[in-house]
Amino acid sequence: MSNVIAVVNPKGGVGKTTSVLNIAAGLLRYSDITSSVLTIDMDPHGCLSSALLGKVDGTPSSRTIFDILRRAITPQDGITSTVFQENIDILPASPHLESMAKTQIYDRLKKVTAALSSAYGWILIDTPPNMGVLTMNALAAADYVLVPTPINGLSVGTLRKLKADLEAIKSNQNELLQMLGILVTMKDARTKLDEKLVTEVEEVFGTDALFQTHITTNTKVEEAPGAFQSIYSYDSSCVGATLYRDFLKKEMLSRLKTLEKRRAELIEARY
Repeated sequence: MSNVIAVVNPKGGVGKTTSVLNIAAGLLRYSDITSSVLTIDMDPHGCLSSALLGKVDGTPSSRTIFDILRRAITPQDGITSTVFQENIDILPASPHLESMAKTQIYDRLKKVTAALSSAYGWILIDTPPNMGVLTMNALAAADYVLVPTPINGLSVGTLRKLKADLEAIKSNQNELLQMLGILVTMKDARTKLDEKLVTEVEEVFGTDALFQTHITTNTKVEEAPGAFQSIYSYDSSCVGATLYRDFLKKEMLSRLKTLEKRRAELIEARY
């Protein structure tokens, strides 16, 4: 069975897509589960799809997650291999996802991940910068939610609202959803995090929510997606590669093992 991780932040420009790309590649390199990773692009803008498919012009694929969600093709028929060196597959985005955003359908993606879970060790879902129907579908389908975010005055208010939305999803669509954690992105390496803001975030999500590894602003991290490579292929010795590697090997994978045990307990308690 897969570990399904939704990467979510209703604020745009916080490093969600970059994190999905590098975490997907890193999981194949550094986790014990080395089977291929499936990524799902739920953002109508399709930046993840463009990077993974090597499409400079962003032209939509002929088979997309939208076609699957409207049941024109099967989930298996929508799977597309990517140009990345790592063995990453994708269900690409489509601009037509915007039309689904106007509906009240929240469970379609969950059926897709259930149909594909036996084929992949990991499924990562990239989401649009809002808490609309597309993001709600991702959260309803996910086992865990990862929140990439800078820690600044604008982000804290967004995180407070996100916490309430996650609680609503757990109550109404996915009671097994667990918070994987908050990954600090786009940090200035020359400065420390504002302790007051850190305290505010911890008040919302708990003292263990923030990962200790912080992804600093890094030119190589910004360049790699445009070169259609993960940061490890693009420059494995750069600071960005080291930080994402440390995040995965020292924190994320060990936290997932703890959460997997908790998930098993929750499932056992239900039945």
